Amino acid sequence: MAIFEARNITQSYEGVPIIEDICLALNHGEVVCLIGASGVGKSTLFQVLSGMKKPDSGGVFLNGEDITGKTGMVSYMLQKDMLLPFMNVIDNVALPYRLKGFKKKEAREKVRSYFGQFGLEGAQDKLPDQLSGGMRQRAAFMRTYFFGREVVLLDEPFSALDELTKADLYEWYLNIGGELGLATLFISHSLEEAVSLSNRVYVMSGVPGRIEAEVAIKRRGSLREFCSTSEFSEYKNRLRDLL
Repeated sequence: MAIFEARNITQSYEGVPIIEDICLALNHGEVVCLIGASGVGKSTLFQVLSGMKKPDSGGVFLNGEDITGKTGMVSYMLQKDMLLPFMNVIDNVALPYRLKGFKKKEAREKVRSYFGQFGLEGAQDKLPDQLSGGMRQRAAFMRTYFFGREVVLLDEPFSALDELTKADLYEWYLNIGGELGLATLFISHSLEEAVSLSNRVYVMSGVPGRIEAEVAIKRRGSLREFCSTSEFSEYKNRLRDLL
């Protein structure tokens, strides 16, 4: 049974349909990518999945429970890291607990033991502008994890990073996601990124946007080895044809 599902989601804006009859599912520990042309409704769908918008019809389910229109049930990270510049890293990361009513000291203790696992040991007292782009993104991932943990929605999480940093973070995210058992759905405009990270890829197209195809990705060997194989290129070409 999928732990997270969208069932027949339809959403319009001022009477104009944006997305229609969207169905998708996430399984435990799975990384799934959503690709499609700009304007097809990917971000609108994420707003519905995160509970920020209530759909015109259809529902969102977490472990079988209807969570349609409820915020705080899944983790949602926007394209920018959104770290608060006046807070040090540990207080940025602990923000979800502060919003739940924990005192500062309690919130810090809730997250402190995770810094090593997220590759941020020693960065607790630094300000965001003292971090590299990759470390900022790790801090943003860490904060996102504490907002909901089990299911993570990522809207173009790597788009602002240089290619070398992206490659490192791809491997890191696959490892940390596996360790924590996260179910991840992420938006990307990069076919290489979609194939590198995903177990499955959903392809959106049309007006209004619909899920038109689903492609299973079978990686073998390490990520670096897989990216140099003919299968990797074939997956990219297949997705390009579908788009």
